[in-house]
Amino acid sequence: PGGIAGGRWSFGNICSMPSVQGLGEGVGYSVVQGSMLVSGLWGVYFYHEVTKRKKRLKWLASAVLTVSGILLLSYEHRQG
Repeated sequence: PGGIAGGRWSFGNICSMPSVQGLGEGVGYSVVQGSMLVSGLWGVYFYHEVTKRKKRLKWLASAVLTVSGILLLSYEHRQG
Protein backbone atom coordinates (compact mmCIF):
# COMPACT_ATOMS: atom_id res chain seq x y z
CA PRO A 1 0.00 0.00 0.00
CA GLY A 2 2.81 2.46 0.76
CA GLY A 3 4.40 2.01 -2.65
CA ILE A 4 1.09 2.50 -4.41
CA ALA A 5 0.38 5.65 -2.42
CA GLY A 6 3.86 6.98 -3.20
CA GLY A 7 3.41 6.25 -6.89
CA ARG A 8 0.10 8.09 -6.97
CA TRP A 9 1.61 11.02 -5.09
CA SER A 10 4.46 11.21 -7.60
CA PHE A 11 2.04 11.02 -10.52
CA GLY A 12 0.01 13.86 -9.02
CA ASN A 13 3.13 16.00 -8.65
CA ILE A 14 4.12 15.34 -12.26
CA CYS A 15 0.63 16.30 -13.45
CA SER A 16 0.69 19.48 -11.39
CA MET A 17 3.65 20.87 -13.34
CA PRO A 18 1.72 21.51 -16.59
CA SER A 19 -1.17 23.04 -14.66
CA VAL A 20 1.16 25.55 -12.98
CA GLN A 21 2.78 26.34 -16.32
CA GLY A 22 -0.58 26.78 -18.04
CA LEU A 23 -2.37 28.76 -15.34
CA GLY A 24 0.57 30.72 -13.98
CA GLU A 25 2.22 30.41 -10.61
CA GLY A 26 -0.34 32.33 -8.55
CA VAL A 27 -3.36 30.36 -9.73
CA GLY A 28 -1.63 27.07 -10.50
CA TYR A 29 -0.04 26.59 -7.10
CA SER A 30 -3.28 27.58 -5.38
CA VAL A 31 -5.25 24.99 -7.31
CA VAL A 32 -2.61 22.33 -6.66
CA GLN A 33 -2.64 23.13 -2.94
CA GLY A 34 -6.40 22.77 -3.05
CA SER A 35 -5.73 19.04 -3.13
CA MET A 36 -5.25 19.31 0.63
CA LEU A 37 -8.99 19.92 0.83
CA VAL A 38 -9.65 16.57 -0.81
CA SER A 39 -7.37 14.74 1.60
CA GLY A 40 -8.93 16.67 4.47
CA LEU A 41 -12.41 15.60 3.40
CA TRP A 42 -11.27 11.98 3.35
CA GLY A 43 -9.80 12.32 6.82
CA VAL A 44 -12.79 14.09 8.34
CA TYR A 45 -15.69 12.22 6.79
CA PHE A 46 -14.40 8.80 5.72
CA TYR A 47 -11.76 8.00 8.33
CA HIS A 48 -13.40 10.03 11.15
CA GLU A 49 -10.09 11.55 12.24
CA VAL A 50 -11.86 14.63 13.61
CA THR A 51 -14.77 13.74 15.85
CA LYS A 52 -15.54 16.88 17.86
CA ARG A 53 -18.08 19.25 16.36
CA LYS A 54 -16.06 22.39 17.19
CA LYS A 55 -12.97 21.08 15.40
CA ARG A 56 -15.05 20.07 12.37
CA LEU A 57 -16.48 23.58 12.19
CA LYS A 58 -12.97 25.07 12.36
CA TRP A 59 -11.89 22.76 9.53
CA LEU A 60 -14.95 23.76 7.50
CA ALA A 61 -14.22 27.46 8.05
CA SER A 62 -10.63 27.04 6.88
CA ALA A 63 -11.82 25.06 3.85
CA VAL A 64 -14.25 27.84 2.90
CA LEU A 65 -11.47 30.41 3.26
CA THR A 66 -9.17 28.32 1.07
CA VAL A 67 -11.79 27.86 -1.67
CA SER A 68 -12.57 31.58 -1.54
CA GLY A 69 -8.90 32.40 -2.05
CA ILE A 70 -8.63 30.01 -4.99
CA LEU A 71 -11.72 31.52 -6.62
CA LEU A 72 -10.47 35.08 -6.10
CA LEU A 73 -7.10 34.19 -7.63
CA SER A 74 -8.75 32.53 -10.62
CA TYR A 75 -10.89 35.64 -11.18
CA GLU A 76 -7.77 37.81 -11.07
CA HIS A 77 -6.10 35.55 -13.62
CA ARG A 78 -8.94 36.05 -16.12
CA GLN A 79 -8.94 39.82 -15.70
CA GLY A 80 -5.16 40.26 -15.72
